Amino acid sequence: MDETVKRAEELLEERMKSRTNGHAAVEESTDPESGEPRLIASGPEDAAELTRDLQRLAADFSNYRKRNEAERVDFVKYAKADLIRKLLDVLDGYDRALETTPADAEGQPWLEGLRLVERKLRQLLEGEGLQPLEAIGTPFDPYLHEAVAHVQSGEPEGTVVNEYQKGYRLHDRLIRPALVTVSRGPDLPAGDSRDDGAAGTSRSDTKE
Repeated sequence: MDETVKRAEELLEERMKSRTNGHAAVEESTDPESGEPRLIASGPEDAAELTRDLQRLAADFSNYRKRNEAERVDFVKYAKADLIRKLLDVLDGYDRALETTPADAEGQPWLEGLRLVERKLRQLLEGEGLQPLEAIGTPFDPYLHEAVAHVQSGEPEGTVVNEYQKGYRLHDRLIRPALVTVSRGPDLPAGDSRDDGAAGTSRSDTKE
């Protein structure tokens, strides 16, 4: 029996016994059919109080069951997270291979086969709840991105301008941040003394 349920029953039994010892709430009798001992209320007020105790116990047990079910659902959703993280390395390998294929390879059977396997793997992972993060062109977010470089560019300061490794969520939980380059803003005029510090903050420097 679950420890929480068992403990609740023990507390209720102790409460009824304490009332029996005080000759105030319950009396002990024997069930005529089973022959087992049972506790009965000794008066209307005692019966009402015992009913309230049972209702509170039932409410506590109902809340416990709901929490237990929510935890079970959460466990099922994220049980495959470790395996999916490992498969992301395989998906990265396909992405790099497809990005570097020579132009004269277009139409070759081996290239079409590579693309087919990549699509199948991506569809399989998306079916498990995997979602890629959109990084390029978005403001740097230390909870979603990890900055590996900062460069001057035409983009506003703090904007992600390049992505070295794609980030992913599993359902609504981040399982890998995106590795990105962040803009420092346009080149500064000669003699401009404005602070040339890095735009944004690395995820590793931010307390989650």
